[in-house]
Amino acid sequence: MMNPFLLPLDREELLKRLSARGAPHGGMMPGTMKPPAAPPDPQAVWQSLRPTNNQTLVIYVHIPFCISRCSFCGFYRNRTDDAAIEEYVKRLLVEIDRVADEGAFTKKPVEVVYFGGGTPTALTADQLRRTVGRLHERFNIAPDCEFTIEGRLFAFDDDRVRACLESGVNRFSFGVQSFETELRRSLGRRLSREDTLARLARIKEICGDRIALVADLIYGLPGQTQEDWMERNVKTVHLESALDGVDLYSLKVFPGSPIAKRVQEEGNWSEEDRLARHAEASDYLAAQGWKQLSTTHWGRNALERNLYNTYAKIGVDMVPFGCGAGGFIGDWSIMQEGDLAKYIELVDAGLKPIGMVMQSPPARRDSIRFTRMTDLGYFDPTEIPETDFSPIIDNWTQAGVWTPMVGASVPLACGRAGRASLPVYRLTRLGEFYQAKLNSLLTGFHMAAHASALDKIKMATAGIAGKLKGQS
Repeated sequence: MMNPFLLPLDREELLKRLSARGAPHGGMMPGTMKPPAAPPDPQAVWQSLRPTNNQTLVIYVHIPFCISRCSFCGFYRNRTDDAAIEEYVKRLLVEIDRVADEGAFTKKPVEVVYFGGGTPTALTADQLRRTVGRLHERFNIAPDCEFTIEGRLFAFDDDRVRACLESGVNRFSFGVQSFETELRRSLGRRLSREDTLARLARIKEICGDRIALVADLIYGLPGQTQEDWMERNVKTVHLESALDGVDLYSLKVFPGSPIAKRVQEEGNWSEEDRLARHAEASDYLAAQGWKQLSTTHWGRNALERNLYNTYAKIGVDMVPFGCGAGGFIGDWSIMQEGDLAKYIELVDAGLKPIGMVMQSPPARRDSIRFTRMTDLGYFDPTEIPETDFSPIIDNWTQAGVWTPMVGASVPLACGRAGRASLPVYRLTRLGEFYQAKLNSLLTGFHMAAHASALDKIKMATAGIAGKLKGQS
């Protein structure tokens, strides 16, 4: 049977394969995990959790309010309402105090705090001071902690900026998405290009080097040309903005989102076009001296560290607070109640407002090992010494998703006879663009290499059944 982890060398077939959803055996293999007889009790699980040894500790706080729904967004929950936000903040502070009183997560230094949403910048200056300040009061926030407030530039006035700065925030992450005025308006963004750049400059004027300014940009948006992506967005970041960091994302269309209909009616950029724009933008920033911090993220200077985005992908301990917040502790995944009324009800009842907990399967632990490398743009076979990757290494090199790093050869520590060394492999721009798929394939290859005979039979059977289904 053909190795399902080999990549086509024909360009058209390669992109078709890598752009397809899912990957062969990238998740749990058949028969390796059985669902629990009954769902675990969230409160009992929570009370049993403790920080993991030798693991980074992160706090995530969710603010589930937005002034409006952006057309590309798949996360909108609650419209901004002053009274509702104040009631929410009161419960959030109670939740923070309750977890602190329990004491399990107060001694270990917190290296990253992230306020996500929703729109955390919808909080008033006083609410930001109270919430950020409460975390500093009740938890061991490390002196060099990356403390991020995410949100919109619209209505994030000077008072809010100063409240964050004075309370211990050192990073702002804004969903700019585009600097093109008309395109921004079509997405639900209110500020013009000029106002957006002026607001970023004003925040930098207030904060100086005490705050890292970061923004997201999206390419492939309806109404956006490929020329505009570079000339009016990527080059704007370097030449005209006060940004210290930037994320460059290909548009992801969420089913049911307002933008989904527009994409269907107006068409979409091809895979080749998206890949070309990723490569062009990345090459431009690299040429201007920006440092690539992940496959999608760039930093202009040392102010931008991109710690939250990196840690969130590799399963560090992340304590969740707020309605709809998610986190991980050890092998447990935690999802807090996403319904605002139910969240308030649980907090008022004296409970940690958890909606669901799940114990992670072995596949997640394996995937994390690969994510630690591939999200940073490389693959080192010696970091997974128990698996022989030689059956795919040459094929993937020929397919163009990675290339050997000159001078980066390291001894192979697996002890297999007849193998002296393997180089470290650097993802190409093609590999960066498809990093998530490559990560899934690597995880699947690793798991298949260590599968039992029964699992291999089941995988082969599943593969045959899938082919037959595709031919029917």
